[in-house]
Amino acid sequence: MSRLDARVQTCGFAEGWAARTDFIEANGWGWVSGEIVDLEDLVLHDAQMDARLPDQALRATYGLVRARRKARAAGPELQTADGAAWLAGYRGQPPVLAPAPVDPEGVRRDPAAEPRDLVGELVHQVRTLGRGETADPLEALEEWVLWAGRLPDRAPALLRAAVALEGWRLVNPLPRQTYVGGVMVAQALRQAGRTRTCLLGVEAPRRNNLQPPRGFMAPPVVRLAYWLKVLALGAEAGLAEIKRLDLARQVVLKRVAGRRSHDRSRDLLELLLSRPLVSAGLAAEHLGVAEHSARRLLAGLGSSVMEVSGRSRYRAWRL
Repeated sequence: MSRLDARVQTCGFAEGWAARTDFIEANGWGWVSGEIVDLEDLVLHDAQMDARLPDQALRATYGLVRARRKARAAGPELQTADGAAWLAGYRGQPPVLAPAPVDPEGVRRDPAAEPRDLVGELVHQVRTLGRGETADPLEALEEWVLWAGRLPDRAPALLRAAVALEGWRLVNPLPRQTYVGGVMVAQALRQAGRTRTCLLGVEAPRRNNLQPPRGFMAPPVVRLAYWLKVLALGAEAGLAEIKRLDLARQVVLKRVAGRRSHDRSRDLLELLLSRPLVSAGLAAEHLGVAEHSARRLLAGLGSSVMEVSGRSRYRAWRL
């Protein structure tokens, strides 16, 4: 994760990589939650160029793209119940940072928790959190935020993140928007200085690692280790994607070097870096040219740009 954060700081296309990660995360969350949506549909929906009428699955999955964009622009005020409600769409206005809520008496000074080691204390915190049964999602959000705020400060940021993710799974305040917890945890890691320049992906790594051995009936230590593995896999995937895109970018820049100053190939490359897939219509709209000109520019970028749709019409390309 430290290598990923350092690499993003020096990356020449950090904003494009972050935008691309938003779509990959949304697609991964859709697979995990059963809302399977094509990346192409997500990209076109974001550009308001839908090829078909958006369905409920597409709108739900696109909510994660919006939530991650909000989180990148937010500060500590996001780590509140109002912040979570804003990410989920229950609040129309961004949250305002308020004084930290006072803990219920005796929670931080539990004498039974003092002699425990760090892992034992965190496991105790997980076991004290029961599954959410309230019908009010805002009350459940408040419960999770207060509980997460009571995690011991001496625990490393990544370990607190793993406990917070497990606590979100137990409370489950937003069954239709389970991605909100992951976005808040990723933003908390950035606020804590663990990832200063990037918003870590949590949902995409779970696509191939849905649950730990024995499922979520496993002991708390096993479940926390699973969430740590998810965070590590997300960082590894992000680093690998940056390396791949950087190599492809260098190849394309070398190919288009020496072209006329009004050539739009570099602008098209920036679009390809910021989107997992690009259609001719999307490229034409972004560049302000006709679709046939956009297709010609895409073909002129060389073999680093691949046509991945397999269609004769409405084709899509990726870097």
